[in-house]
Amino acid sequence: MADYNLEKLFNDLSKRTKLDKEISYTSSLLANKNFLAKKVGEESIEVILEYLNNNKKNLIKESSDLLYHLIVMWISADIKPTDVWNELQRRKGTSGLNEKKSRLK
Repeated sequence: MADYNLEKLFNDLSKRTKLDKEISYTSSLLANKNFLAKKVGEESIEVILEYLNNNKKNLIKESSDLLYHLIVMWISADIKPTDVWNELQRRKGTSGLNEKKSRLK
C-alpha cells in the first residue's frame, strides 16, 4: 500500500464522478459545492484539533479525510495534482517567509 499516492487517489476519485450521487459519496459531494466546501472546512478543523491534542493515530485518520475531500474539491475545480506540484516547484528555493511577504505587495 506504500505505493498508493495522491495522484492515484485523484485518478480513483475521478473515475467515481460518473456514478450516481445516490450511491457515490464522491458524486454527491461534487453535486453540492457548498456541502463540499463545508466538509473541507470541517476536516481541516479536525486535523488541527488532533494535532493540538498530540493524537497521532487520529491525526492520520483525519488527514486522510482531509486529503480525500481536498482532492474531490480539486476535481470540482478542474485542478490536477500536477497543477499543485508545478506551483510547489515554482516556489522551491524561495523562503516561505519571503513568499508570504511577496503576497502582501
